[in-house]
Amino acid sequence: MATPQEIYDETKTRLDLNIAKLQVLQREIQEKQAEAQKLTQPIIEDQGALKQLEKLSDVVPTVESK
Repeated sequence: MATPQEIYDETKTRLDLNIAKLQVLQREIQEKQAEAQKLTQPIIEDQGALKQLEKLSDVVPTVESK
């Protein structure tokens, strides 16, 4: 049977590892959010350009399957 000290050490190690994992995940999330935010303006610009180009009679909009 494990001693209270062993249980404490195991629990503390698990806590420290989980906190470290959480910090890594939070940093990755922040990086992905920043990356996504950088795409917003180009997407808006491309949508506007396509809208204008669709008004031309010799442009046929394509539909992509997802």
